[in-house]
Amino acid sequence: MSARHAVLVSLGFVALATMPHGDASRDGRPVVAIIADATGTELTDFMIPRATLASSGVAQVVTVAPRLGRISLPPSQIGIEPDLTMAAFDAAHPDGADFVVVPALVDRTNPVVLAWLRRQAAHGATIVAICEGAWTVAEAGLLDGRSATSHWHALDKLEKKYPGTKWVRDRRYVVDDHLITSAGVTAALPVSLFVIERIAGRRVADSVAQRIGLTTWDATHETAEFRVTKGMYVKAIANQLAWWRHEEIAVPVVDGVDEIALALTLDAIPRTIRGKAFTWSEDGASVIGRQGLRVSVDRARAAVPSDARELRLPATSTPSAAALDSALVRLTQWYGPDAAQLITTGMEYPTKHACPACRS
Repeated sequence: MSARHAVLVSLGFVALATMPHGDASRDGRPVVAIIADATGTELTDFMIPRATLASSGVAQVVTVAPRLGRISLPPSQIGIEPDLTMAAFDAAHPDGADFVVVPALVDRTNPVVLAWLRRQAAHGATIVAICEGAWTVAEAGLLDGRSATSHWHALDKLEKKYPGTKWVRDRRYVVDDHLITSAGVTAALPVSLFVIERIAGRRVADSVAQRIGLTTWDATHETAEFRVTKGMYVKAIANQLAWWRHEEIAVPVVDGVDEIALALTLDAIPRTIRGKAFTWSEDGASVIGRQGLRVSVDRARAAVPSDARELRLPATSTPSAAALDSALVRLTQWYGPDAAQLITTGMEYPTKHACPACRS
């Protein structure tokens, strides 16, 4: 990874009037298909919508991929297995999904994914692009003539490549008919709650928000708050080049691990460009998360180096969304406020929500 790439890695709302249309599960719930791809699927973009929607109980949530097999979830080392291939999903749901969630994918132009997205849109599915999942949706031609947003760092590039789309700033998510797009990384939480509201109403969405620890989840946002300053760039390069200061950070996991907390924690650590996270369980076997996802584990306890730092997830009684602040506090203690700035900028986490102890 180049030093420049390491820096970048670290770093008018329209109401939707869509009713479920496709094949519902046996109890009548709408179907939400979340795309994953073996070339790499961004951890938080994938895991947060899946966990939030699955835990709400308002929809049948299915992970689909071009083919079966392990899906890596960068920037972590963990992986998951999809529920169905896209072909198998089509056979099971010939009328299509009600919602299709598109995380940021390493391969933005996979022809199988693009063709499947177009078919789902043609069936009437609402397409939900999380963060830089907008690249894939735009490449499929589904954002032409529409309003959309994405990660703050991608907006200028998206405007140049897809001038037929109105790229919107200062919104955490933008809704244009059957298309929903979100800002970067942490916007996966509020946009997931918005989808829940569309399905089950405001009361249910507010209940889920309270349970996971969000006091607000509207679309208000300030894109200009996020930028890579010269000082951040210099600090990130220094961290990248000082390889002897890089550390492994152990994150223990067990069955029932909170998938939202896990995603936020594992996404934050490598953005310091000092820490490299790995997960461990007692025997190194995969674990089943609280929201039902089977997650691969990197190591067994016996393989954890004695000098590795350990960052434990908050207690299970702690609201899920608090995990990012918890990680920010610990990583700031270890690596200083510059590390917290790299995390909040890269994860597009508004400072008004970030932990006070981590603000520079």
